[in-house]
Amino acid sequence: MASKRQLDAGPTSDSDEPQAKRPTTILPAVSIGPVASLEEMDLKMLKFQNKKLWEKIEIRRQAERELEDQIETMEAKQTATDATLSLVNRYWDQLDENIKITLKRLGQDSDEVVEENSTQDEEDLKKKSEFTRNKILALNFLPAFHRLLCDNDFQVIKENVADRLDFSRRTFAKVIDAILDQKKQQTSISERAIKENENVEEHLKTEVGKLEEANNNLQELTTGLQAEHHKFYMDRSNVEEKINLLEERVEELQETAETARWELKKTRLREDRLTRHLAEALDKINKGTLVEASTSNAAAAETETAAKILFKSQAPNEQAEEAVLLAESRLNELETLKKQHQDCLKELERAKIDLRNIPDSLIIQSSEYRTLKSQFSVLYHESVQMKTMLDESRVLIQQTRNSNLRRIEQMEVDELQTQTKLRNELIQLEDTLAKVRHDYESLHTELEQNLAANEQAGPVNREMRHLINSLQNHNRQLKGEIQRYKRKIKDLQNELAKVRYILYKLGLQVQSKQEEIRRLQDEIKHESDKLFSSVKSVKLEEDVDVKKEVVEEEEEDLYFKTCYLSATSNQPGFKSNPQLYQEIEDLEKKLNDKGTEMEKISKELNFNAHKNGQQQYTQPIQYTELICLLNRTTNAEMKELKLLLDMYKGLSKEQRDKAEIMANEKVATSARDDLEKKIRSLEEDVAREDSRGPDADSLRKMKVLEETIIELRRNLSATKQEEEALLSEMDVTGQAFEDMQEQNMRLLQQLREKDDANFKLMSERIKANQVHKLLQEEKSVLQDQNNTLHMQVDSQNQVVRMLEEKERSLQGTLVTMEKELNLRSQIMDLHKRKAVEMTQIREDLLRDVEKKKERLSILEESMDRKVENLEEEHFKLSRLQEDGAKLRRKLEKHKKTEGLYSADEVLMEEIKEYKTKLRCPCCNVNNKDAVLTKCFHVFCIKCIKTRYETRQRKCPKCNAGFGGNDFHRIYIE
Repeated sequence: MASKRQLDAGPTSDSDEPQAKRPTTILPAVSIGPVASLEEMDLKMLKFQNKKLWEKIEIRRQAERELEDQIETMEAKQTATDATLSLVNRYWDQLDENIKITLKRLGQDSDEVVEENSTQDEEDLKKKSEFTRNKILALNFLPAFHRLLCDNDFQVIKENVADRLDFSRRTFAKVIDAILDQKKQQTSISERAIKENENVEEHLKTEVGKLEEANNNLQELTTGLQAEHHKFYMDRSNVEEKINLLEERVEELQETAETARWELKKTRLREDRLTRHLAEALDKINKGTLVEASTSNAAAAETETAAKILFKSQAPNEQAEEAVLLAESRLNELETLKKQHQDCLKELERAKIDLRNIPDSLIIQSSEYRTLKSQFSVLYHESVQMKTMLDESRVLIQQTRNSNLRRIEQMEVDELQTQTKLRNELIQLEDTLAKVRHDYESLHTELEQNLAANEQAGPVNREMRHLINSLQNHNRQLKGEIQRYKRKIKDLQNELAKVRYILYKLGLQVQSKQEEIRRLQDEIKHESDKLFSSVKSVKLEEDVDVKKEVVEEEEEDLYFKTCYLSATSNQPGFKSNPQLYQEIEDLEKKLNDKGTEMEKISKELNFNAHKNGQQQYTQPIQYTELICLLNRTTNAEMKELKLLLDMYKGLSKEQRDKAEIMANEKVATSARDDLEKKIRSLEEDVAREDSRGPDADSLRKMKVLEETIIELRRNLSATKQEEEALLSEMDVTGQAFEDMQEQNMRLLQQLREKDDANFKLMSERIKANQVHKLLQEEKSVLQDQNNTLHMQVDSQNQVVRMLEEKERSLQGTLVTMEKELNLRSQIMDLHKRKAVEMTQIREDLLRDVEKKKERLSILEESMDRKVENLEEEHFKLSRLQEDGAKLRRKLEKHKKTEGLYSADEVLMEEIKEYKTKLRCPCCNVNNKDAVLTKCFHVFCIKCIKTRYETRQRKCPKCNAGFGGNDFHRIYIE
């Protein structure tokens, strides 16, 4: 008994220790069995070799079948790729043909331009593309590009495809260049047509309005398209991310499928080998049992040897079972780890997607978004205020334009009235001149009749000579005054050009920056017009103090005044007749008023003619006015020498006018300085606003203002040309006036020679009557003119009052604007302070967040370490549990075989175990005769049917659901 136990324990102890180290794939040595001769041994060896060869052939056939399946799938894929390549080639050729057709449609000009722009590289590419096309057409089989691709290497294929792609790209470039050239030609033709047309302002305005509407529509479309593009881009990014995830998933699944195929292949081979070995082992066992049944009365030694053989045969089976159980546990662990890994990958991808697509709620709740929102609201309110101010300024500008237009219409009406009055006066003066000529002829005849009787009139001749000399001196003085007025006119024109240039600069700055500066420009224009009117009314006498020529003229005036005073003081009856003196002073005032009125009227006529383009019509009016004025002044001075008191009385007036001009200049300079300061401040504000970036409305307005600037420049050039023409006409009129004066001098000399005797014979009574009549006529004319001048002065005073009221309103608006600017600056300071405080708070919060992040990283590191330790402990615990399960199984087997003493008893016990294994685990009554195809667990058919009928359709072992078609019977022999 003891020996048997030792024998049982011996092989188990000997077999357990080395078999744990031995791999499961190594099979035991094949025993041929007892051999009587060499021929039997050769036959058995041949049988064994044939068996092995048959196994290898079966493996080879199975591999061939798999390879054939793979070849079929690859051929299907190849046919699909060939079809796609042929389609690509066909549509590519069609595209090239369409490009050629479009080039032909564009015409010869576009082809010439494209040929000029083409280079040597394009010719090389054409040659390469033709070479590849010839290769493609040379193929007898499918005339497709993929045949060429299949025959060549990958590098050659790449070069061919690149050449063809470059050729198509160059053809596209040619088409695009041709289209652009045609567009350029069209634009050049349209520009020429627009330049050739002269009166296109209305057409341009309508086109500009249409273009603005189209621009607004296009801007709306662009904003909508940008929003759709952004949405589409976000959707596309999401889809791309999903595609990338799916591609990664597909790659992972392909890798797992390949590994599973490889493992399946290996397991199949192993299964085949094990089935063969199992069949051989069963055959041997059956043979062994028969031998034991026939030799049951053998000795104890034979039983011991049989028990050893049985234990040896059972050992690999036990190891196989243990290996299967261990593999199942490892598979379960791997599956759990794989699921955890996949869950982690999914969570990681979700986190990446969440990072890429942050939700709107988080963005809205962020501090940066809130600060930007507050800044945007402030800027939006400011823009709304600026828009309202801009609308108000536009309304003011429109009102000023309307008032200016009304004023211009009033001035035109006044001008027409004055022209009619002047024509009537000219007609009256011509009538009086004809009468005077008739009287002169009658007097001349009387003088010729009375020459013989009146030869002794010496003193009368002396007086007449003295009178003629005084008239000559007065004519020279008038010439000097005319030259002085010409110089003053030139100086005034130069100053006016300077003022216009300054106003043009200011207008450009204001039009380019902001429309508030336009109001300031209107104020400057208003001030300049005031100054210009004051200078016109006083005739700019301040230039007399500066220029040397004017000083010399003043000295000549003083000399003539002294001469005249000495002459008049010597005349008898001048001081004794105060009524005559008073009448002379009244006449002098009237003449002065009339001269100033005529100068204003002539300037207004010149201005209106310059404005309306009526230059040819105003020239004869000016000539007739000048001639009439000269005739009237010469006649009046020839008839009455006492009119020379104008020079004496004018001296104090000039001094008063100079003082007024100096005061007006100081006021104007102070106003100009204030306006320049305001303009600088507004320019700085506009520069700040420009630094922020122009809006679409401001850009559009700037374009419109630039067009208006171009039109104003054209008008300015036209006005300059008209001014030059007027200056040339003034020079011509001055020369004509000088010629007329020279003719008058000649005539006077002739009159002196001829009419010395006539003046001697003239009686003082006739002379006094004629002078009295003429003075009465002139007095009536001057009274009419004075009334008209008073009316004009009243209308101008009304205009001035209106302008002053507008100026006050504009000043009030400026004050309000300054107050608003101060309030806005204060608000900006408050916002800046708040922004500084918010930045400090943000920095503090960022520091807190960084500290918390550091703490979180430390905690994460500690958690990772703890998790790793727990995983290691769990792994060790699982391994210990597996070892414990193994040891329990061994212990149970050992307990079962411990009370058995013979091999038959051991075999019977094993048979019982196998029978219990073959019984159904649910009922432990019926044998296993049904399998679930879902999980491949085996039970009896009755238990499965009862579960199916009672709606407990889950596997008792793994709880996997099954249906009516998921189980079938099996037969275990």
